Amino acid sequence: MKMKKVTALLLTVAMAATMLAGCGSKEEKAEGKKEDGKTVLKFAAFEGGNGAEIWKNIEKAFEEEHKDVDVELHLSSELDKDLQKDFKNGNVPDVVYYNLGQESGFVETMLKEKAIADISDVFDDELKGKLVGGITENAAAQPYGDGKVYLAPIIYTPTGLWYNKDLFEGANKKYDLPTTWDEFFALGDKAKADGISLFTYPQSGYFDATMYQMLAQAGGIDFYNKAVNYDEKTWTSEEGKKVVDTIAKLASPDYIQADTVANANSDGGFKINQQNVIDGKALFMPNGNWVIGEMANSTPEGFNWGMMAPPKFNADEDNYIYTFTEQMWIPADAENMDLAKEFIKFMYSDTVVDLMLNNKVVNKETNEESAAPIVSPVLGASDKLEDGTIKDTYTLASSDGYEAVAGTWATTKPIDGFDMKATVYGAIDALNTGEMTADQYQKQLVDAWEKLLENVE
Repeated sequence: MKMKKVTALLLTVAMAATMLAGCGSKEEKAEGKKEDGKTVLKFAAFEGGNGAEIWKNIEKAFEEEHKDVDVELHLSSELDKDLQKDFKNGNVPDVVYYNLGQESGFVETMLKEKAIADISDVFDDELKGKLVGGITENAAAQPYGDGKVYLAPIIYTPTGLWYNKDLFEGANKKYDLPTTWDEFFALGDKAKADGISLFTYPQSGYFDATMYQMLAQAGGIDFYNKAVNYDEKTWTSEEGKKVVDTIAKLASPDYIQADTVANANSDGGFKINQQNVIDGKALFMPNGNWVIGEMANSTPEGFNWGMMAPPKFNADEDNYIYTFTEQMWIPADAENMDLAKEFIKFMYSDTVVDLMLNNKVVNKETNEESAAPIVSPVLGASDKLEDGTIKDTYTLASSDGYEAVAGTWATTKPIDGFDMKATVYGAIDALNTGEMTADQYQKQLVDAWEKLLENVE
């Protein structure tokens, strides 16, 4: 009797397990599907300077070409906070547009935790042949340096030193654009006599693109690639010392606009530093084309922006120009991995290229709509831009004698008490105030690179 009860109990458990398994299979099939049978693709996108409409338009375009898919778009200006909650609750998006280099460090954390999928197979030979050369061959796309792509570069932006174009060409020309650092500092001495500072920067972090460019300019692309992967000789080498000494000279009170450091460290002060270029208090600042829209409300009619690559160390060198990329990626735990990869590939289609070029944004202060073209790293995309400053920056980046450089410092394991931005860029404020010398800055970088190299993922 007792044996019969045990057997019956085991059978009941087995039947229950079978029923649960069946229910589980049914739920798994239904998961990610709507009642109409369409597959749901969860797309989380950061709502920033490019506005919201572009992502809604891409959502619609993908659905039009994939009738069996419903894109569930989540837009947020605080996407990192939203994603932290979603991941914690198991609500993992299939594809994400959120960049490296944000204050939250969210993407960097995801990389450190190996929580982003390898998407190398998206970039087959056919797709690579459509893209700007080297755009997926850098540390921004291949953060582990293992030859595999984890972050898809869907937008690219050349950066450089921005200035008032009318001071360097046209009827009111006052100065010649420098091509070497020696010429640059000579111009600073001349401008100082006219009551104008050579340089300012919105915040010290804006030196990132300039430093990347200078490393490539000083030692070539191989030296640059070693530097961003924390080669121990980076800052003790002749090339590295040249970069340190040039930054220290540039940051000195002899060439920096007097209020730069104070403004850079006050709430909203970065715009005051940018305004100082518009108002003629400083000649140059490091920036990207977003500054045009960012400063539109305070830019006088008739003002013309210009952008040049940071100077060369020697006149006979080619110029390097640093290019920022914005990235799209797939969480390693995404449910619809193949569909997410298809979505990323769609980002390089003619359809999306044209949508991005025709993008418009609404100024929240004035409610005015204005063109805000976004350029995909697809060959020929920038040729479709209207003539003007933005097109000029892309033309410069693709001109003969110029080579693009991209990527960021290699990802490392978390290091207790270490602040990369403060160590590398924040120290530039201290160079200006005299709290740090060039030799001390060099030693700080040498020590940092030793620590970072030990913790490379």
